[in-house]
Amino acid sequence: MTRRAEAQKNKRNDVIKGGLSFPLLLITVTLILIGVVMVFSSTYVSTVLSGYEGYKNAVQHTIIAVICILFICVFNKYFDYRWLNNKKIVYAAVVITAVLLILVFFFDARNEAHRWIEIGGFTIQPSEIAKFVAVIYMAFYASHNRYWYSNVKTWICYFVPSLFFAVLIVLEPNLSTTLICILAPAIIMAFISGMHLGWAAAGGIAAAGFGIYMIFFTNWRAGRLQAWLDPWIDPSESSYQIVQSLYALGNGGLFGVGLGNSKQKISYLPMKDTDYIFAIIAEEFGFVGALIVIILYMAFIFFAIKVALKAPDAFGCFLATGITVIVALQAIVNIAVVTNTIPSTGVTLPFISRGTSSLLCFSGGAMLLLNISRYSRRRKTPEQEHDDNDNNSRGDEQSYEHEPKRKQDRYRTRTKGTSKTRRSEDSKNKRTVKAVK
Repeated sequence: MTRRAEAQKNKRNDVIKGGLSFPLLLITVTLILIGVVMVFSSTYVSTVLSGYEGYKNAVQHTIIAVICILFICVFNKYFDYRWLNNKKIVYAAVVITAVLLILVFFFDARNEAHRWIEIGGFTIQPSEIAKFVAVIYMAFYASHNRYWYSNVKTWICYFVPSLFFAVLIVLEPNLSTTLICILAPAIIMAFISGMHLGWAAAGGIAAAGFGIYMIFFTNWRAGRLQAWLDPWIDPSESSYQIVQSLYALGNGGLFGVGLGNSKQKISYLPMKDTDYIFAIIAEEFGFVGALIVIILYMAFIFFAIKVALKAPDAFGCFLATGITVIVALQAIVNIAVVTNTIPSTGVTLPFISRGTSSLLCFSGGAMLLLNISRYSRRRKTPEQEHDDNDNNSRGDEQSYEHEPKRKQDRYRTRTKGTSKTRRSEDSKNKRTVKAVK
């Protein structure tokens, strides 16, 4: 055995299979349950006032949430993320996603946007699926092409699916998802998988330039920018959402007005159960409640990064990194929009906002992270190595004791004969040395 092979064998022996990341599981389930409570709180009154059944949206979201929790808890045990590290599966997922993104243009528009596919009462938003499919493809390609950034051909193969998804999503139109959930993760994953920092920075600048161009040369996007710079310039029209969100934040104070007592959710704040649900959390639970939610997201990101660092292979590392980037960017952007830190944009709060496609896709991403953590590997401690050595020695003794007596006698005879042979050879060598002297 060569030194390199022996070193690799020793390295494999020094690591053991890690266990499920229970903190990550607990945080994910907690965020989903917070979403169940807040969706009910934010929709019940307004739904009743609109003449519909008050529990309709809450029941639907609760059913999906329960399915997602069971999906996360059960499938992370029986699913193997390495099944996705397959060329046929990855390419099929890319093709199916592209077809779904094209099909949205054949369905009726909502709020002047083609983003949903309605089939038999169910609504699918393909852009939510595209986020994670793009990450899976990039993780697959980078893990199978170590130096993909070394020539133009592999560059094209790496970025083409993400760019194609980005073009289709921009045409819906949905600029925020394109920049935040498609292009930004693609650039970050490219840098992590080996691309030079200068090229990654150039890609970021190009994406930012594209976003600025789309903002300034589209009237309604430019109006959002003006509303962000001065929310009180038109509080009844272009900056209406921002102003109502700030009112909700102000009403909450330190400890909030109490669960179900929000005033802004009653026909004031639009999209209170999706894009602006964090404002309702801050109003009903105050600064303390909003801070707890932020800490939960920070903890999720921390443990997800640990999963990526301890992944057993390159595919798992890149996949965990991409999922973490999507959750982190989307949570940061949503909270920044609600607090008017950045211009208003349509991005949901992961795991909490109402939306079947969003919740299912983020739950699937969390399940993959947990599955990677189950297959992660960590170094053995000196105590564990000592215990392993003791177990091995005991195992040898036990195996010898349990062998048939005939085999034991044969072993004793073989070792006895070997020792006699060695003693006779040593004596012959000694006599030869004396004769020479």
